[in-house]
Amino acid sequence: MSERINTDDALSVEAGLLVLAALEGDDPLDAALQDGERAVDPASTTASPVDTAPATSGTFLASLEVRGFRGIGETTHLDLAPQPGLTIVAGRNGSGKSSLAEALEVALTGSTYRWKKKAAQWKEHWRNLHHPTGVEIVLKVAQEGVGVTTIGCSWPDDASEVGLVKAWVQPPGGKRQPGVDHLNWSGALETYRPMMSYDELGGMLEAGPSALYDALSQALGVEQIGDGIRRLEQRHKVKKAPGDGLAIRRKQLYTEADSLPDERAVHAAQLLKKVEPDVGALRELATGVVVVDNGPLSTLRTLESLAPPRQVEVQSAADELRRAVEAMATAGEAEFARGMARLDVRKRALQVHADFGDMTCPVCAGTHLDDAWAESARADVERRSRELSGLEAAREALDRARGNARRLVTPRPGALDRAPVEELTTGIERARVAWDAWADAPAGDLDLARHLEERWSELDEALRNLRTSASEELQRRHDAWAPLAARVSAFCNEWDTWQHAKPTVTTLAEATKWLKTNDTRLKNERLAPISDAARLAWALLRQQSNVDLGSLTLEGSATRRRVNIEASVDGQEAGALAVMSQGELHALSLALFLPRATMDESPFRFIVLDDPVQAMDPAKVDGLVQLLATLAQDRQVVVLSHDDRLPAAARRGRVGARILEVTRGAKSEVSVTTNLDPARRYLDDAFALALDQRLPEVSLRRTLPGMLRFAVEAASRDLYFERRLARGDSLMDVEDAWSTRHATRDRVSLALYDEVRSLDGWLTRGYRKFGLGVITGGMHNGLKDAGDAKAACRAVEDLIADLRTGTKS
Repeated sequence: MSERINTDDALSVEAGLLVLAALEGDDPLDAALQDGERAVDPASTTASPVDTAPATSGTFLASLEVRGFRGIGETTHLDLAPQPGLTIVAGRNGSGKSSLAEALEVALTGSTYRWKKKAAQWKEHWRNLHHPTGVEIVLKVAQEGVGVTTIGCSWPDDASEVGLVKAWVQPPGGKRQPGVDHLNWSGALETYRPMMSYDELGGMLEAGPSALYDALSQALGVEQIGDGIRRLEQRHKVKKAPGDGLAIRRKQLYTEADSLPDERAVHAAQLLKKVEPDVGALRELATGVVVVDNGPLSTLRTLESLAPPRQVEVQSAADELRRAVEAMATAGEAEFARGMARLDVRKRALQVHADFGDMTCPVCAGTHLDDAWAESARADVERRSRELSGLEAAREALDRARGNARRLVTPRPGALDRAPVEELTTGIERARVAWDAWADAPAGDLDLARHLEERWSELDEALRNLRTSASEELQRRHDAWAPLAARVSAFCNEWDTWQHAKPTVTTLAEATKWLKTNDTRLKNERLAPISDAARLAWALLRQQSNVDLGSLTLEGSATRRRVNIEASVDGQEAGALAVMSQGELHALSLALFLPRATMDESPFRFIVLDDPVQAMDPAKVDGLVQLLATLAQDRQVVVLSHDDRLPAAARRGRVGARILEVTRGAKSEVSVTTNLDPARRYLDDAFALALDQRLPEVSLRRTLPGMLRFAVEAASRDLYFERRLARGDSLMDVEDAWSTRHATRDRVSLALYDEVRSLDGWLTRGYRKFGLGVITGGMHNGLKDAGDAKAACRAVEDLIADLRTGTKS
């Protein structure tokens, strides 16, 4: 996986690091997210666990003992040679064959597929009626590198539920250990499930596309990728949640702001309408740093502060104006008296002149302009100036008082032109009338002073009421806006935090998408061998079917995951599941199941099939036997069947199958006997040749030794493989040791002694020496005397019996 990351230029370094961390586990991923980057460079990272498959050891079934379980009463023993080969366990319906299969499955998994949907029946009918106590299942398995391990299941006599089972495991030479967890098979039993019943075959394709997808993908050894995807998705969901919540809150805040008749809310709604809002502008608006002045708020704030001149100022101006008028009047009266006095003097002087004629002025006595006159004139000027300065000061004071009073009478402000909101219409009208009356000042000074005093109270009351109304309206708007503003401000803070975390969320999304894409690619790459094996299996199973199976591919993800099964009918493309009969669907299920169960990564070297031939026509049964025989070359294949067609096809196909027969007697006594094994089959064929009167003597002499040799070598191989694999030797070592010894003597020695040694001591019995001579020297020269044919068959039969009992004397 690391190689894919390193070679994908479209994947960012940060996302690649997260992918590697997710594949490693929860803690590494959390550390990568917390640190922002990994200390490990993806270019120097070694291949992750998904790149290589772990080494596995092989496990074969050795034997099964069942007592008191399902249809089995007293103890029934089923011997299964722990080595590659095909074993058919045949028995009619009700013979106990399926009970053996279920017991095997329970020992390995704790349950059975067949009873998963039958909880009530399973709970009530798992004990045998004839042997309700001492229920026990004992399974022995031969493990490479370990030896024979015993797995047991038992139930207390008073247990009413099958779930009360007590499982145990006993390793070779060790003590029983409770439970089966330390075998570490639970995952492998799901991934490489080595058992399949008729019900399971039928349910594989009926369970739906997702179930088939999961069943196949489990076998591909890429669970780490699935775990990694889940880790990334979980973190992505958690870290993306604040952004999702903020998106919802943004919409909620927008809706709320859009419903408020306030210019701040209107402006906020405009900002919140955008997916990526300008939180700087929003924060300034919410905190009042920026004042919106394109609505009634500005006018309301103006009205809230609108007031007339202070009463003290108005009264002071009026008083000052009156005093100035009075002072002006006083100064004017003094000047008037002086003028009248001068006028009177002049009138009297004129009267004197009229009465008495020219004469020296009796007032000035004919004063001439001399120093004395100048001094007198200067005194008169000073006196006159003093008299006029009082009048000038009075006039200036009057002008100043008049100006102060006039300045208080200002024109009506524009804020009173119209009401900013309907609720203030009456107050605005009253204030406007009062202000207009206030501004309409009379020209006279005293009238102005009286106007100020009389009109101020009316204006003050109107403005005071207007200010109260404006404040109430502002408060109402504030009460509506403030909570929203607080939430908007909090939203802005959280949005900033989210923006800081958003790059990580983006990287997580990129990593998740990349891993999902490569998950599908890698799965299909690893599915290719299974797909090829399925097509080969189908080629044997299809027989006369006109449906040709194509490739298998995994598609989609999550709830849309499915397996695409390409198929064609008579060369025309078609959906496989839509055109297949029930028998063909069962055959297809087998074709899909067997490659998965026989993968090299599986720790199991056995396959168990229960009644796989139901709904199959005879041609497909023959194909199934050929397929199973092929698998049995390196796998232990056990098939349980009530259908006589399978054993018959095995005999007819001469595939070297071992056929066991299951019978049931009274009180659920179930017995298993050997009906045919490869050595027995060769012996039976040899006896048939010896008894065939129509066979030419030459043919008999040349053919019989080879047939008998096959029987001896088949028996020797079974004994040698079974014994060594039971000791824990690896199948590869056993096969190498066997295949390097081509001489029949050597193979008999291996069966007897596990090594090649002289057989002279063992051949002291005449039938052994005679039989071995027939199958060695006779292979090259033929049987010396055709009359010895029956004797040769009996001698080899006895020789094989000694091999099987391990008789060395």
